[in-house]
Amino acid sequence: MSHLKMISFDLDGTLVDHSFSNAIWHHVVPELVAQKTGMTLEEAKSWVFSQYQEVGEASLEWYDLEYWFKRFGLREDWREVLARHRDLIRPFPEVRGVLESLAQRYPLMIVSNASRAFIEEELSHKDFQGLQFFRIVSATSDWGQVKKTGGFYRGLCEALGIDPTRVVHVGDHEEFDFLAPKEAGMEAYFLDRSGLARGDHVVRDLEEFSLKVMDGHWSPGGGR
Repeated sequence: MSHLKMISFDLDGTLVDHSFSNAIWHHVVPELVAQKTGMTLEEAKSWVFSQYQEVGEASLEWYDLEYWFKRFGLREDWREVLARHRDLIRPFPEVRGVLESLAQRYPLMIVSNASRAFIEEELSHKDFQGLQFFRIVSATSDWGQVKKTGGFYRGLCEALGIDPTRVVHVGDHEEFDFLAPKEAGMEAYFLDRSGLARGDHVVRDLEEFSLKVMDGHWSPGGGR
């Protein structure tokens, strides 16, 4: 493992479950739209979700809560809305132990498509307190990109002065967290907690991922 220099993690669906983000996007926003327009909640959900799909997850706006509040004409403070629901932030049970263990040997980084505001709320959870990360990157807020291409990951590694072949990334989005970093020359693992996916670079949880890294299953440039 002497070639490995950095371990990179996705955030939503990888370190924390989707309870917080789903509450905001799937429930709170439609509720506010329903209150504003007089729609029923089900009508508001149907309309809001159609607006989300019109923009799509490959677009920066998809991740920008301020954009959606403006688009829907919502007058509430979107930051306060996030803060009111932080009790729904739920790290996966193995996360604290895995991060503490890996941090003893490698610098750790978070690379997420979530906006900076979402990341800050989620990392305020007690399970992340005291943990040191080399970098915490919001692709959308900090780079004005969605982490959907190898070019994004190559550019990030170049800016950090790190050879991509010395970085391993793990996340739960097959395109954004597996195929894109793999294209950049990074070692990548697809985190599939459902247990449905198969392959040498599929892991069921972060404990399995940690074992692969610590046991030396990782090899520089593998998977390209």
